[in-house]
Amino acid sequence: MLAVDGNFHLHRNKKGKADNSFTRNAGFWVDDGEFDDYIDAKGARPDSAEKNQKCHSFKAGDPSRSSQKSGKTVTGVVTVSCSRHFFIQPNGTADLHKGERFAYVDVALASVIRQQDPHQRHIHTYDIGCKYSVNFKKRVTCSVDGDVADMEAAARGSLPKDVLIAPSDFPSDFEIKVPSWHVLGHTHDCILENNLRYTPLVGRTAGEGVETIWSVMNKHQYSTREMTHGHRRDVLTDLFNDYNWKKLTKEAKRVFDAYFAAYEVYISKEAELKEIEDKIEPGKLNALREDSKSRGFEQFGAASQRGPSKSSVLIELKKNEENEKLSLLTEDERAGSRPPLPHSGALFLSNAMELEDLQYQLRTRNLDEYIAEGTVGADKRRAQHLKSLDALRRRIDEHLEALLLVAPGLSGIVLSRAQVPTSQDLYLPSSFTDKQRETLGLGMLAEQEAQLRIGAAHDHLSGLRDALGLRSLLLRAKRAHVRGHIKTTRSEASVMRASKVVERQTAGYDRNWTAIVKLGVGTSEGQPGYGLKALEEGDVGNLENFIKDQRYNGNPAELPWIWRSLGGSAPHYASASEVQKSIESWEQEVFRLTWLHARTSRDRWKEEYILLRSESERITLSFRHAAGKWRGLQPSAHLDSKVWRGVMAYGQKKGSIFEELAREASVHLAVIDRHWKAAAENSIKAPSVDAVEQAGFEGPVLEDVDEFY
Repeated sequence: MLAVDGNFHLHRNKKGKADNSFTRNAGFWVDDGEFDDYIDAKGARPDSAEKNQKCHSFKAGDPSRSSQKSGKTVTGVVTVSCSRHFFIQPNGTADLHKGERFAYVDVALASVIRQQDPHQRHIHTYDIGCKYSVNFKKRVTCSVDGDVADMEAAARGSLPKDVLIAPSDFPSDFEIKVPSWHVLGHTHDCILENNLRYTPLVGRTAGEGVETIWSVMNKHQYSTREMTHGHRRDVLTDLFNDYNWKKLTKEAKRVFDAYFAAYEVYISKEAELKEIEDKIEPGKLNALREDSKSRGFEQFGAASQRGPSKSSVLIELKKNEENEKLSLLTEDERAGSRPPLPHSGALFLSNAMELEDLQYQLRTRNLDEYIAEGTVGADKRRAQHLKSLDALRRRIDEHLEALLLVAPGLSGIVLSRAQVPTSQDLYLPSSFTDKQRETLGLGMLAEQEAQLRIGAAHDHLSGLRDALGLRSLLLRAKRAHVRGHIKTTRSEASVMRASKVVERQTAGYDRNWTAIVKLGVGTSEGQPGYGLKALEEGDVGNLENFIKDQRYNGNPAELPWIWRSLGGSAPHYASASEVQKSIESWEQEVFRLTWLHARTSRDRWKEEYILLRSESERITLSFRHAAGKWRGLQPSAHLDSKVWRGVMAYGQKKGSIFEELAREASVHLAVIDRHWKAAAENSIKAPSVDAVEQAGFEGPVLEDVDEFY
């Protein structure tokens, strides 16, 4: 599992004479000769023939960036790293010269793939994996002169210069997905198809680990960009080695902690799924399972019609912003070094709206129950709450700083700060009057906020209907199937959780509706806010209760408006029987999605803790192997005796270091194996190290773990 990403901070200016790197083509960089041959043959070919060009608003692979002259010799780097452990891969880094074109990425990714077993399953990630993967195999296995299928048995040296992998060596099971955070910026269908959360056998892999590499490397951008070619490469090689080594020495402990954390979450997800399945009749449960087997990725999305979502609005607004910024550039700016583009107002507003939701969650948290004295885990929850408040304060500080960048007109007024972060005004355009917005120059930002608010209102309305439908089904299942004190208690807890979601979605809609009204958005037919209105008492209720109370007399107009708006289950022209049938069908769809996502989440966490156990074993074996290799190091016979002894001493020292790492890893593995055995035999329920100790298994004592830290 590999992750690919580009970084335009690590560029190089036109400085100094050309020189060679000491490492040449070894280490982390791709083969320069192979790189030049491939780029000469395929680098000029446009990427625009790929599909899904409007799937996202990310800059990677954007052909418009490739033609810009930046005044730099190197515009950035593209790097391949391990998706699971975030190690920078050998021969997986290449310099970028004309944007993040596919050809540059091809060489870096193919150079690493060639080192892997083609018979294994390959699941890789890239920010634009949806369109990058379409013709990847064809690009790296076929020459521009035609197919090379007849050369499957050929060695690498006899392949055409523009072929990176022989067809017979290309992995038979190969996919490129989108990292878990970036995928949320893609279209709805793309999210379903390329989301790692819906991909079997990958655990909780996020694919975003390469971003942590850039957070370390970007600190050195100001020095490396002024270096010569060879000097820069050698320095970056040293930095990559240092980064990998520091991670290597901590990896056994990281995997150890992650294993027990993953098992704890897996147990909770297993319990949640069981609660849901206990409420489903056996025949219907089997039907759900069979239906899931026969369907693809589309099953993770709702079948009903939805209103415009906030994410789709954000994608469109960011595209418009980028086009507007490019249109303002002069010819000289296009030909030379482009000035930094202003901050995205749309992205700023989207983040601010998420911040509002976080404020609401912390403001409405019932602290009397959450951190009540004497309850299990009260101290831990109290510490988590304080940590959440600190994180909220930091995010608000960052928000207010960014506010002055996207709305410089506010720099002349005093923005007061509340003592309690949950009540802090975020000073969005909707916080001001029409006259104030005009005076402060917030007109464009107000238009963007209005569009985002409309999308967010539809999101909350959809979530409200789903939560009401789920609560209705849970109540119905509780009355029909739940028997016994334990199951009744669990069922009531499920209903309470669904009710809290109803409250949160209602509050979210009210918050966005208030902003829509302040921004003066029209809601009549043909206007942007059509289909939205204020929530009143009686609107938020289960349809089942509404119909049973005989308040519905066959006229859909008498139904609460939330069920008749865009995405609702009852169209205006429906008869009474059609409405009832539509309601039942829609509620079953909500329950299907609830069960499906609960099962999928359980499966990913189960895979995660299984993967972590295997990784702990591989870490131990790899350390032992490295120790043996270093201990057995044999220098060349022609070396001077003093140099020979120095090489031998260095090998012995490295060997002893890896032996110590192997001993540490073996202690962690022993504890994990004992827990693994106990969990398999159901002899312990608590996923903790203490539980393993209490189980009394033989082997290294747990104090052996503590002596390392």
